[in-house]
Amino acid sequence: MRAARRVLAIAAFVGLLIGGWLFTARHPQGVSIHYFVGQTGEIPLWLALFVAFALGGAVVALGLGYQVLRLALLARRYRRTVARLEIEIHELRNLPLDPDAGLADDGLPPAPLARALPRGG
Repeated sequence: MRAARRVLAIAAFVGLLIGGWLFTARHPQGVSIHYFVGQTGEIPLWLALFVAFALGGAVVALGLGYQVLRLALLARRYRRTVARLEIEIHELRNLPLDPDAGLADDGLPPAPLARALPRGG
C-alpha cells in the first residue's frame, strides 16, 4: 500500500512538472500586472501565475498557522487541567472512608486542623 501511494505521488509530481514545463513553453508572452500602487513591467505569464499561486498559498498558510497555534495552546491548557484533576482524584481516593479515622481520642481533628476549626458553638 505504501509503495502504491509513493508511486502515485511520484507520478503526480512528474505530471505536474511536465504540465508546468509545457505551459511555460507554449505561453512565452509577457504580461504586466496592474495593482493598487502601480504596475509591473513585462514578466512571463507563467511567472505571474506562479507568484500569484505562491502568495495565495502563503496567505492560507498564515491563516491556518494561526488556527493551529490557537488550538495547540488550548489543548495544552486542557491537558494541564486534566493533570490537575487527576491529581485531585488520586488524593480523594486516598482519603479514609471512616469519618472518625482521622480524629484523636477527644473527637477533635489532629492539631493543624483543630486550630482552623472554631471550638464550641
